[in-house]
Amino acid sequence: MGFFTDLIPKRFRKKDETDKPAEYKNNVPKEKDNIKKSFAVYCNGHHGTKDGKLCAKCTALLMTVMTKMTRCRYGVTKPVCDRCDDMCFGEANNKRFLEIMEGAQKGMLVKHPVMTVKHKLNKWGVDYAKDKQHEQEAEKEESKRKQKVEKIRKRKASNTKRKG
Repeated sequence: MGFFTDLIPKRFRKKDETDKPAEYKNNVPKEKDNIKKSFAVYCNGHHGTKDGKLCAKCTALLMTVMTKMTRCRYGVTKPVCDRCDDMCFGEANNKRFLEIMEGAQKGMLVKHPVMTVKHKLNKWGVDYAKDKQHEQEAEKEESKRKQKVEKIRKRKASNTKRKG
C-alpha cells in the first residue's frame, strides 16, 4: 500500500480479499499524549501557568477527556478525537475541548513540530477515508434510485402493452 493509504484507519479502507487479517495499532496512547501536550501549551499560553502545569479548569476537562477516551467505543482503532463522528465528552466539554485544541495549534507547531505534523496527517487520513465512505454511500443510493426508476418504467411499459 502507498504512504497515504497507510494513514487511513483500517476500518475506513475498502475490504480486499488479499488483505491479511487486520493488525491494529493502538492509537489511544499517542492520542492521549497529543492531547496532554496540547492542553499544556494552551493553558500555559492562555491561563498564565508555567512548565506544562494546568489550571484547575483545564485539569478537570483533561481528566474527563482521558476517562472518556479510555472508554471509547472504537477501542484501539479510534480516530482522532476532533474528527470523530460521536464525540463523547458531553456538549459543553466537546465545545471547550475543540476550543483548546484549536487554540493550541500554533504553539504545538513550535514546541512539538513532528507530533503536530503526524497528527495533522492522521486527521487528513480520517477526512479522506470519510469522504470515500460518503462517496460509496452516495453511489449505492444512486444505484438504488436508478433501479427503482427502471422498475417503474418496465411496469409502465408492460401495462401499456396489455392495454394496447
